[in-house]
Amino acid sequence: DALIKERKAQLADLAKQVVELEKKIVNRRDSNWRELEAKSHKHLQKKIELLEMRLSHVTVRYNTIMTRNNKLREETASLQIQKAIYDNCYWKLERSLVQQNKLLEAAIEQATEDYEQWMEDLGRISDIRDVRYRETIQYNIRLLERKCALHQETRLKNFFLSKCADLSVLKEQAKEREGNRGGFVAQ
Repeated sequence: DALIKERKAQLADLAKQVVELEKKIVNRRDSNWRELEAKSHKHLQKKIELLEMRLSHVTVRYNTIMTRNNKLREETASLQIQKAIYDNCYWKLERSLVQQNKLLEAAIEQATEDYEQWMEDLGRISDIRDVRYRETIQYNIRLLERKCALHQETRLKNFFLSKCADLSVLKEQAKEREGNRGGFVAQ
């Protein structure tokens, strides 16, 4: 029981101390609150100025970013227009290239056919030249043979003419001799 009484007394004492401490805390809080209110006005003013300065910096930065953003949007729109123009040019050039490739392929095919025809024609021309060359040689041989035959005939004719002329001269001489002999006999 004594221990309980002693403890109750300690608890009552502690409760008094707690009440006193609460009063002190409330008084202290009130005094601190008043001090803080006095300080807080200056502090709040500084804080407001600091926040306004930050807000000003942030606003300037925001405006700079927005200006840059607008410029980038304009550049993007300009680039999209240029891309559309270049795409249009690209597709026109692509179609033109495809068409030119088709024409080139057709021209190559035609050139190949023409080349093959040309090679065939060259073969025919070569054959014709060979035939013409052989025929020219045969013609020249026949011409030489005829010239030789003509020359031979001319020589033979000349020989006969000269023999005939010689014979007629001899006949005249013989007639003259006979005529001279007859004259001698008549004289």
